[in-house]
This record gives sequence, structure tokens and C-alpha cells, in this order.
Amino acid sequence: MSEQSVSNIAKQFGIKVVGHKQIRKGIFRVIARNGQSYSLKRMPKPLARLKWIDRMLLRSNNKGLRLVWRNPQTPAGAKLYAVSSKNELYVLTPWLAGRLPSPRSLGDMRACGIALGRLHKAGHNGLKGYFSYSQIDTWPRTLQVRQRYMQKKIAQANRKGYGNTAIAVFIRRHGPEMLRYASKARALLRSSGYFSYRKRPRAHGVLCHGDGGPSNFIMNAKGTNLLDFETLHVDLRAYDLYRIIYNSCKDHKWNFKIAEAILNGYRRIAKLNKTDYKLIRTWLRFPLSSYLVLSSFNRFPLTEKGLRWALSSERRIGPFLQKLDNYATKHSR
Repeated sequence: MSEQSVSNIAKQFGIKVVGHKQIRKGIFRVIARNGQSYSLKRMPKPLARLKWIDRMLLRSNNKGLRLVWRNPQTPAGAKLYAVSSKNELYVLTPWLAGRLPSPRSLGDMRACGIALGRLHKAGHNGLKGYFSYSQIDTWPRTLQVRQRYMQKKIAQANRKGYGNTAIAVFIRRHGPEMLRYASKARALLRSSGYFSYRKRPRAHGVLCHGDGGPSNFIMNAKGTNLLDFETLHVDLRAYDLYRIIYNSCKDHKWNFKIAEAILNGYRRIAKLNKTDYKLIRTWLRFPLSSYLVLSSFNRFPLTEKGLRWALSSERRIGPFLQKLDNYATKHSR
């Protein structure tokens, strides 16, 4: 995006830009004339969804919960969104100095668990009336659709769809193992207590970040801050805990101490029961890494190396889940 385009969008927030830097696609750090720095971010959501996100965050924000979002009491935060020349929505939030938490630091992971627990507690209290953007009912369908997609890709390899490449050979050899993990996840869901929870969304639903992980927290002297809310929705707390555990552990050989630190932090704010742990277990058992590689996402290219990494990750999850079961036995209310 050109400098003029960035300036035009920022101007809608009353910001005169004297400098900017692209952080990644759709996200810019802009410096205002008064020296203040802001994050200008494209929000790939419909306006109605953006307004709901804003309403939920403003309703939930309270002392102890640190959200990187607009403050409507300030001039720069008075306006929710701006529109680009391409009709894209942008939001402006303070640029927060600090660092990303490290999964190698158990203290950092514990702090992230605390921050997530505070979001869930405040978000649950802030849910009123009809639940908009709830995904509580979607779990069985999501797991089914993803498994069927994997079956389709594996069948394609079996029909010589990838030729005699290393990718095809790997998928033909290990595809059945990937599908066993997917079937196991769906079986775990059926026995988890999920359907009982689903019947009582008012009791069990919370405001979920949706994609928690080290890249969505900023730590500084004032505390641990949550950011990037485009995936915000209503769900069961187990989904958010699964996401932060997956994103924090997958690149660290599924070291259970990382998950333990997250859960220890979370439990300082909210208690977890046996069903919560079973629901976390269900999502962790689904072979998400294999699914992502087979889907050929930009971050997970479909290569033999990618497939080997994914399958190695799935195999480590078995012992990891046994440790999670032991933890749940000790710490379930």
C-alpha cells in the first residue's frame, strides 16, 4: 500500500501521519505528528461482525484485563473504523511497546494463561441476550468436514493424483494413520460431555479469542496484553485453551511443561472440570498439523518435509495427552 493510501486511512481517525512501516500484509505501524505510534490494521470481517467485536471488547474490558483495542474516550479511539479506497475496513489501536512471550519461559506461559482466563471471565459476564457469532454448536460438523477433506486428499494420492512423487508415496503410506487420529478425535468428542455443555450455552459459553498463541500477546512492565481480535467469537473455554496449547507446543516437541504452565495460570482465574479437559483433549487429538499441510496453507506448504513434520507432531501428541489426563486427575474440580 502506498504512503498516500496509509495517510488517507489514518486521516479518517484524525491522525496526521509523519511516518509509517508495514509490519506484515494489512498491518502498519504509523507515527502521528505528536509522536504517538499506532497500529493500523485491516479487519477482514463484515462491518456487522466488527461492530459486535467492538461492543464485546468494550463491554468486557475492566481492571486486570489488558486488551489492545481502541479507547473511545480518546480522540484517536473515538472512531471504530475507516474505509480504504478498496472498501476494506481498518481499525486503529495503540502501538504497544513490549515483547512476545516465549514458550521456553514457563513464567511467560503462565502469564498468558492468566490473561486468557481474565478474558473468559470478563467475556462471560459481558454476554447478554442472544448469542451472536457462537461456534458452540459447530464442533461435530467442523471435525467431520476436516476429516472428509483429508480423506479426499488421501484418496487423490491413492489414485496416483500426485504421480510417483515423494509426497504421493508418503501420503499413501501414512494416510491411514492420519485418518485414525481424526476418527479418534471424533470418538473422543462423543464421550466428552460436549453435548451436555452444548445444551447450556448460557452456563458454559465464554468470549473466546479464537486463535490464542504467543504471537497474540504482548508483555511489558504493565502486564500481559491480548491483541488481534478478528477471530473473536462465543465458544466453550476449552477451544481457546486448545488453541493456545497447540500454538505454543507444536514447535517445541510437545513439551507438556509448556501446557502445564498455561493451565496453571488459567486455573488462578477460573476452575476447570473433567469435561473441560476432555474437550481440550478432543481438539488436540485431531491431526490439525497434517490437515493444514494437506490443505497447503501458505504457512504449511504441501511438501514431503512438511508432511514428515506434521506426522511427527501427531505422534508426539499421544504421550502428551496421557500427561494431560494425569494433570486433569490431579486438578479437576
